[in-house]
Amino acid sequence: MRDSSPKRVAIVGPGALGCLLAATLCRIHEKIWVLDHDSQRAALLQHSGLTLECADHLEHFSIQATADAQEIGPVDLVLLCVKSPALGHTLSSLPPLLRKNTLLLAWQNGIGHLPVLLGAELPGALALAVTSLGAHLVGVGQVRFGGAGATSLGFLGAPPQWAELALLEAAEVFQAVGLEVGVEADILVQVWNKLLVNVGINALTAIHNCENGGLLKNGEALALLQAAVLEAASVAQAKGIAIAPEPVARTIAVCQATASNISSMLQDVRANRQTEIEAINGAVLEEARRLGIPAPVNAELFNAVKCLEKGYLVG
Repeated sequence: MRDSSPKRVAIVGPGALGCLLAATLCRIHEKIWVLDHDSQRAALLQHSGLTLECADHLEHFSIQATADAQEIGPVDLVLLCVKSPALGHTLSSLPPLLRKNTLLLAWQNGIGHLPVLLGAELPGALALAVTSLGAHLVGVGQVRFGGAGATSLGFLGAPPQWAELALLEAAEVFQAVGLEVGVEADILVQVWNKLLVNVGINALTAIHNCENGGLLKNGEALALLQAAVLEAASVAQAKGIAIAPEPVARTIAVCQATASNISSMLQDVRANRQTEIEAINGAVLEEARRLGIPAPVNAELFNAVKCLEKGYLVG
């Protein structure tokens, strides 16, 4: 058994996932920091802490929060939980948290974030997290648990030995707080497996303004889900990525298992925020064009969500 005692941890981004992870880790961890780009929100989190709602049960946790990474200083583990559109700006704020043996664990959806992360050349080691945990932010520092799910961790390349051990230790800490977490040898396969599910669900729930299960009751939406997933699967196969079999059936199964969940993209649209459409359907489109593979349904979904964004985003 490795030493899985609490390390210094910084969670970057107090959105739904960031708050869920922070609250969950607070059950066994007294060294949690939350870094937020918004100083007023950080002050509120510092004052009021986090509230986790699970079924009818509420838990409250005190945390340390700031908008100044210098105040936190170097940590052992960074959980990077901002969404893809904020990634470029956020990475420039991270150096005060990082040293040569800091593990940076990135939790973004899609694949559009991968070149940004790899191009940043930050100190320490970079690993990816792929999760099906469900969470919904109902207020500042107030998160509603949306459902359990497996989380996979892994490196895109061959890591140094210290980083491999650090990732195993991080996985054990997550397991100790009740999360289903494992380390994968080929994390890119898991990234694409989740991407195919996101391709089929996220944009359509935003377009139809419905919970995940609502797609199964709409024949037109269900047909588009199937076509979008198959297009993305063709791209993955052309890239030589060994995705899991029956991607359409897996996506429908996720819809069924998370029928009452509100997808992160629909949450963004309802809150008038920029979505992750560029990193999900948009990234599939880019790869398809590069490979000469038609992807008209993903183009249709991409354009529809961009039209939704245009209705509320300024500039």
